[in-house]
Amino acid sequence: MSTAADPAPADEASTRDRIVDVAERLFAEHGYNGVSLRTITATAGANMAAVHYYFRTKEGLLRAIFEARAGRMSAERRALLQACAAAAGAGRPPVRAVLEAFIGPGMRIGQTEQGATFNRLSAICSVEPDPTVKNIVFGVHDEVARLFVDLLARACPRLSRDELYLRLQCVFGCMMYIRADNGRVARLMPDIVPQAASAAGVEATLSRMLDFLVAGLEAPSGK
Repeated sequence: MSTAADPAPADEASTRDRIVDVAERLFAEHGYNGVSLRTITATAGANMAAVHYYFRTKEGLLRAIFEARAGRMSAERRALLQACAAAAGAGRPPVRAVLEAFIGPGMRIGQTEQGATFNRLSAICSVEPDPTVKNIVFGVHDEVARLFVDLLARACPRLSRDELYLRLQCVFGCMMYIRADNGRVARLMPDIVPQAASAAGVEATLSRMLDFLVAGLEAPSGK
């Protein structure tokens, strides 16, 4: 016999997934600190006992979202980056190939409604002042992101560490802003119709974005 604190096994997957989906959408719309667990459970048609059973805390729920959504993307990034490194051998990997290996998977998941929601959530959580939120968000990406930074440093050997740091901030800023698609630039340029979130539209946007970032990384150093 099941209880509120111990959901029936047949309902576990559907209840847990429903809570994750609802929390992801609400966090993406209002921010982590703008949504309470009670709002999440009410919207998901669940109860607080279910949240505590599956996730223990609100932080645990956020971690579950990122672990579920980011795992496949991180695996794809890792495989592509390792392929870049293998192709370069002891030589210098192409800047564009390194950027595409890291940025491409994140852009492509935005083709689905769930992927677009996760992209917005990633962007909003990356600027959260709450250090716990940042630790969760950054933590799930750190391993593959460090691989990316190391490979990009090999691709840009003439850049000092300080210069690479600054240009990496521009890379991450561009990547997160485009993935978030918050409508700011569309508001300023309403005559432009954004690329559709289709496979062709995403690939076209990615290609033009890479043109811009490669030029920035390969520009002469100011020092």
